[in-house]
Amino acid sequence: MRQWLFDRIVVEKFNNFFGLLILLILSLAAVVAIIHMGVKGGVMIFSLIVGVPVVLYSLGNTRFAYMVLIVFTTFMAFITRLFSIDVPFGVGIDAFLLLLLFGTIVEYIFSQNRASIAKEFSFTNPISIAIIVWTAYLLLQVGNPSGTLSGYMFGLRNILRGLVTFIIAQRVFTRLSFVHFFVTFFIALGVIIAIYGIYQEFAGLPSFDLKWATLTKERINLLFIQGKWRKWSVLSDPAIFGLLMSFGGIVACLMALGPFTWRKKLFFVCSGLLMLLAMFFSGTRTAYVMIPIALGTYVIINIAKVKTLVFACLSALIFIIIYFGPFYAKPIVRFRSAFNPSEDASMNLREYNRERIRPYVHSHPIGGGLTTTGGYGERFSPGHPLSGFPPDGGFMKTLLETGWIGLLLEMGVYFTILAVGMSNYYNSRDPVIKTYYAAFAVSFFALTIALYAKENITQFPLNFILYGIFVMMYKLKKFDSGLISKHNYK
Repeated sequence: MRQWLFDRIVVEKFNNFFGLLILLILSLAAVVAIIHMGVKGGVMIFSLIVGVPVVLYSLGNTRFAYMVLIVFTTFMAFITRLFSIDVPFGVGIDAFLLLLLFGTIVEYIFSQNRASIAKEFSFTNPISIAIIVWTAYLLLQVGNPSGTLSGYMFGLRNILRGLVTFIIAQRVFTRLSFVHFFVTFFIALGVIIAIYGIYQEFAGLPSFDLKWATLTKERINLLFIQGKWRKWSVLSDPAIFGLLMSFGGIVACLMALGPFTWRKKLFFVCSGLLMLLAMFFSGTRTAYVMIPIALGTYVIINIAKVKTLVFACLSALIFIIIYFGPFYAKPIVRFRSAFNPSEDASMNLREYNRERIRPYVHSHPIGGGLTTTGGYGERFSPGHPLSGFPPDGGFMKTLLETGWIGLLLEMGVYFTILAVGMSNYYNSRDPVIKTYYAAFAVSFFALTIALYAKENITQFPLNFILYGIFVMMYKLKKFDSGLISKHNYK
């Protein structure tokens, strides 16, 4: 099937009966959609014209499909704001993931080389086992007497999306050459995101962004802080923008310490600094805290290296200058407030809410059920005791919805990922592989700490990047063994 699609789409460029049939269907659909739906219909049809060939080609190239998912989920919020449309892109993404999974299953069934395909997957390594156990527990939440069916069904969608993404990612990251490409691709995409966020800061918000930001009073209160707009670039909100920029900036800066050419090092340094600059304008204080956590962790695991100590001293000097220097720009002031939580009214409110809900947590060891907290709880579980309660953090959300049992399992997943990554870091001998392990493990650890105050680290496109990293945490060691054999490292 893969070869057939490749021949029809790439070799023959749709110049065949299959191509004519696809174009005829799209043309008829375009006429009907524009007549009945106007601009929204036109955008949807244009998406189909571009999307159908991409989807068909993706069935024959899983790596290409994974890159498409990351790029599309990066810009889909920007598209909705630009054209003022409300299209359920999430449904299309889920359908695309299921199509990729179905294509993989079909290819395995009809392949003459099943053993080769089977080797691409591993469900017996610690990370896979931890994710499967966590997923199984979430699926069993259907029997939670405190939950609601509508809330569970909505939560089930996110559960299955994560599992399917992890399975597909196992097939994507099977070559070291693609790992090299993925890291460069991810950082380059981060630079594009950062540049638009910096543009919003210095050139002002474009009219369509300002229209979206001022649509409701609640959104204004969230985005307009201390007389200044927080920035969100092409993403859905400032929080995910800040977290992604902090995460990407950490990865890029740590990659610059690796054994690469000076051109590659310059690319990593410039990219990292751009992303960290853009992070400031997001106003996401949790993202600010991630930086010293990541740097401190990196110094600890490389304390014996002179280069690491020099890097630590320079980083500490920059932090001291920013924190104590005579700078009073609003992003700098907000940055400083991140390290004085006791003086922050919002943090005090969060602590009050956590104390208030403590009796409920103690009486519900398996939680109140999936999708029962926050705004989604009001939508899918109205009338539930947790409905509308702001968890204000990923760990708190897990604790409330799945209980302390669920929280222990989730933390067990993160611990397993980090333990495997750090173990492989110390056991790897190839310097490039060690650089990848250090960058991924340190940045992911900082991101898990962010879950104390943020609950959206699994938003698009960060979730696809993270699942790729989860797979690489155990697969990179195999590449290391091959490189040791090839280059005869001593």
